[in-house]
Amino acid sequence: MAEKKFIYICGNSRCPDNSSIGSVYETFAVEMVINLMTEEIVDATCLLLTDVGRNFVKSLLVGRHFINEFEDILEDVELYYQALPQKALVCALKVAQNRYKQSREKLGDRLFLVREKCV
Repeated sequence: MAEKKFIYICGNSRCPDNSSIGSVYETFAVEMVINLMTEEIVDATCLLLTDVGRNFVKSLLVGRHFINEFEDILEDVELYYQALPQKALVCALKVAQNRYKQSREKLGDRLFLVREKCV
């Protein structure tokens, strides 16, 4: 079982029809492991057809603060990820952030206890 100081979050969106990924999949996904103590993205992947694309997206996400740097992450995606699924990636990141915020609310007191154990 994964340590309880991490959370796995997935955001989904629709694949663009006119892209190679859209011809294979209907749904685009971005997956992240986030440290609940620091809110840092510690691992990430996404549903793309090539390792190069997945590794590039990972490089834009890993090591970033998922809440405080979120707008900067979106800006970097829009500047540096110049591929047809760009909008799908942005949308999936927004869905993932909403899920993350909802999960943190659900964790509530449990998260406080986890923090106490880790300090």
